[in-house]
Amino acid sequence: MHDRLLALGYAIPTIFTTAFPTADLEAKIQAKGALTLLEKPGDAATVERLLNLALGRP
Repeated sequence: MHDRLLALGYAIPTIFTTAFPTADLEAKIQAKGALTLLEKPGDAATVERLLNLALGRP
């Protein structure tokens, strides 16, 4: 879906989550402009910080 949005010209802040992170996956999504790759389970404080970052809030 992220690739399709980029192809359509939409570069929205994106946070990927996965239970199986790899260095290759992280490099791939960061190269395409995603904010981060969050490993499950994510703690509430980290999710809140990342959402604020994505929304441009302090």
